[in-house]
Amino acid sequence: MTGARHSVPVALVTGAGSGIGRATAIELAGRGYMVALLDRDERGIAETETVITAAGGQVEPIPCDVTDVARVATVLKAFTDQYDRLDAVAACAGIEVLGDVLTLEETEWKRALDVNATGVFNTAKHTMPYLLDGGGAFVAVASDAGVFGAQGYSAYVASKHAVVGLIRCMALDFGPRGVRSNVVCPSFVETPMADRIFAASSSEDYDFYQAIVPLGRFAQAREVAQVIAHLLSAEASYTNGLVYNVDGGSTAGYYRSGTASSHM
Repeated sequence: MTGARHSVPVALVTGAGSGIGRATAIELAGRGYMVALLDRDERGIAETETVITAAGGQVEPIPCDVTDVARVATVLKAFTDQYDRLDAVAACAGIEVLGDVLTLEETEWKRALDVNATGVFNTAKHTMPYLLDGGGAFVAVASDAGVFGAQGYSAYVASKHAVVGLIRCMALDFGPRGVRSNVVCPSFVETPMADRIFAASSSEDYDFYQAIVPLGRFAQAREVAQVIAHLLSAEASYTNGLVYNVDGGSTAGYYRSGTASSHM
């Protein structure tokens, strides 16, 4: 590393142009991090930058597609060399892909794996050397689809299971060397991605997925971001290899709305 060491902790967030990634970048900046904003959506990260700088935060927008391994390697080396530290990484970039194995095109299968799984791998591969240098933390966003299946989401579910498996291996490989790795698995969150999924589905699908959440609603992006920020912080210093379900209880067990026990 060649730059002058930055005086405040430095974080990097992929998928920072919208949704959970944007909320995570805002949360980390509010906690005093200088945040690198990675996303292929230049307009999106510009909007995130505006929100953070208006609140007095420090950011570095970096247009980057996480599936472009050469670009990821180049921009991350330049960024870390400039600031001479990296304390926290949140891999939030992801896409939705719908379809079962009969209706899904091979290109869509590959796209889901490339962005959702290989994108996390590329991010980890090119940030881990810098995290190891200072003893940082890595959090990836998977999904409740990373811990169970879902009809009509073959590629999405497979890609999110891959993220959970990758993070568990990273926890074993790098925990002994001072870097903690954890994965957050949200259920549906009120984000542009969820909006796109339900726009392509029926109203019955929306009602069903909301009805299986014991808390009776979908999450807000900031609620997931707060969990991510906690896992990246020293407050979570003994978490490693954790699969953290942020799902309102939807993966706790079988649940039927409106049948709460009254005979306690």
